[in-house]
Amino acid sequence: MELASSTTAPQQSVFELFERYDFDHDPTFQSGLKSIVANNQTKSAQEQEEAIKNARYFYFSRFVQNFDLKEYQAWAAQRSGSTGETSTSSSTQGQSQAQENNEATASDTTTSTADPSYPKSFQEICELIASGKPIPGIRQIPNNLAEGTPSEAKLAPKPKPWEKKAAATAQE
Repeated sequence: MELASSTTAPQQSVFELFERYDFDHDPTFQSGLKSIVANNQTKSAQEQEEAIKNARYFYFSRFVQNFDLKEYQAWAAQRSGSTGETSTSSSTQGQSQAQENNEATASDTTTSTADPSYPKSFQEICELIASGKPIPGIRQIPNNLAEGTPSEAKLAPKPKPWEKKAAATAQE
């Protein structure tokens, strides 16, 4: 119970505001969350959940009100010890949201081309270049210009400064 005395009332109100914040209906947060979930598809469900929690903290502290994550975690742990039911309902809500986002991004990736797997380190890229192999995920750009005949110019070219002087002296 010593944590309760160390956490001030304004901090508690910020923590409660963070827990009540509606991340599900915040379009800015949801757009960023899609990319986070897409980048963490290969990771375990626990790692995905941790990434979502970190994204929520980052977004809230950046755009709503700043607070210390470690103090919040201590406050939440102390609070969950006294009210276990609240924390389980919020964690199941977060898991269902993560699952919905996974399904949404999975449908997005099936409609678009498969994301290429980029090399993980600079050393791998150097080895691929040295061996002459193509780097996965890098689009090959053709070495020729646009095919077809170029269009004809519709406007007269703009006169150069020395041409303007010559035209002015010719009119005098």
